[in-house]
Amino acid sequence: MQIREFTPASLPAVPPMLLKAAVKSSFSGEMPTLPNLTLRCEGLKAGSEKMDEYHSLIHWPHKDRVHPAWLHCLALPLHLALLLDKGFPFKVMGLVHMENRIRQYRPIGRDEKLDVSCYFDGLRRHRLGWQVTLVTQVLIDDALVLESKGISLVKTGDLPKRALPATSANLPEGEIWELDASLGRQYARVSGDYNPIHLYPWSARFFGFKAQIIHGMWSKGRCISALADKLGDSFDIRVSFRKPIFLPCEVSFHCQSEAQSGSFTLGSADGEKLHLSGKYERI
Repeated sequence: MQIREFTPASLPAVPPMLLKAAVKSSFSGEMPTLPNLTLRCEGLKAGSEKMDEYHSLIHWPHKDRVHPAWLHCLALPLHLALLLDKGFPFKVMGLVHMENRIRQYRPIGRDEKLDVSCYFDGLRRHRLGWQVTLVTQVLIDDALVLESKGISLVKTGDLPKRALPATSANLPEGEIWELDASLGRQYARVSGDYNPIHLYPWSARFFGFKAQIIHGMWSKGRCISALADKLGDSFDIRVSFRKPIFLPCEVSFHCQSEAQSGSFTLGSADGEKLHLSGKYERI
């Protein structure tokens, strides 16, 4: 596997990469392959003013610990560079985040220095196209402290639309969260993810959405904050993203916990739509 090294100072800037992502084209063959490439940055500082703003936006209760999903934001330049590599065969815009799993082995302090790497781990056929798995690993002093796996869907071809029955998810009552119309822009400022589908109604409509939608990793990050007193120091938490959350709106968070594990949902306030479902367990 080829390894490409960066320092914090040499990490590529996100805004130019987002512009490149908007115009990147897909390959035209029948059997795509992923680049055998690892991108790595050593010496990233976990904490910053941006992280503090992120913690505030995501309602994280621990001042001395880094939110697990903040590492996804730190790794964004590496993620984009990997997706924009000439060996990656798909468009970047239009990737659909389907699943995410975070496995934390110990808490991370804000002043610790991190070695972050990312690489692709498999390309799988899906009835709607292809599933791509992107792995992010965080090491401190050569010890793995966190690993994240994100699965995204690349839709291919002119796919027939299936008329699904309009059924209710019948979700249980939970804690109501009010999401402002500007939440996507607020999250973009702290995370660096300025995908236009999250910003304004007009920019989202350009990509086929009726209004802006909140980032999937905001939803997962906010759920992690709500579960902070249940997760402990080391845990595994995985989610599946379902229906998008259009802004502004109210959503309902519900958790069912046992001694060492539990499940949770994030749905519409009326319980009819499921936006996210997940499970966690202490390790």
